[in-house]
Order: sequence, then structure tokens, then C-alpha cells
Amino acid sequence: MPSRIVSNFEEQTGITGTGDEFIVNPTREVTVVARLTAGTPATGARVQITLDDVEKINAGTAVWVNSVLGNRTATGAEKIFRPVTGVRLSVTDGTWAFQVRQA
Repeated sequence: MPSRIVSNFEEQTGITGTGDEFIVNPTREVTVVARLTAGTPATGARVQITLDDVEKINAGTAVWVNSVLGNRTATGAEKIFRPVTGVRLSVTDGTWAFQVRQA
């Protein structure tokens, strides 16, 4: 997956599989929004996070774990607790957009 460095705000649209990997600053507060844009999902999408370093994210070897909020079938936001280094959206059905904001 491509990776993107988030300075303040980034967005990816049209996600139907695993989205781009967003590299975030582990010292800043991160908020994400998973927005359903099409479909009626049964299992939907889940936010995934990593604590691995940027080199592993860029190499595609980072370990990703599901957010504690689990699967979502409707639009929703969540605050990601520090010290996360990366976030992404993994979609099983439906079409989604993913927004990442750092404060």
C-alpha cells in the first residue's frame, strides 16, 4: 500500500479494500473519520493502527492491529491514542472515505 505523511489533514476516497497507510506523528493527537460513501455493508470497515517505525511502514512490514472500536457499518469518528505512528482503513464491504487529522 502507498504511504502518506500527514502534516495536518489527509483524506482518501473510494476505498474498497485496504486503504493507504497514513504516517502520523506519535506525539500529536490524531482523529480519524471513516465515512461510508456507497453500499449497505454487513461487516463494513475497521480502523487499523501501528506502533512500528516509519521505515517498517514504508517497507510494508509494519504490524497493523484493529482499533478497539472494531468493525463499523456506518460513518463514525474516533480519537486515536498516542503513541501511534500509522493509521489506515481496512474495508470488507461497501465503499468508504477515510480522513486523518492531527492536532
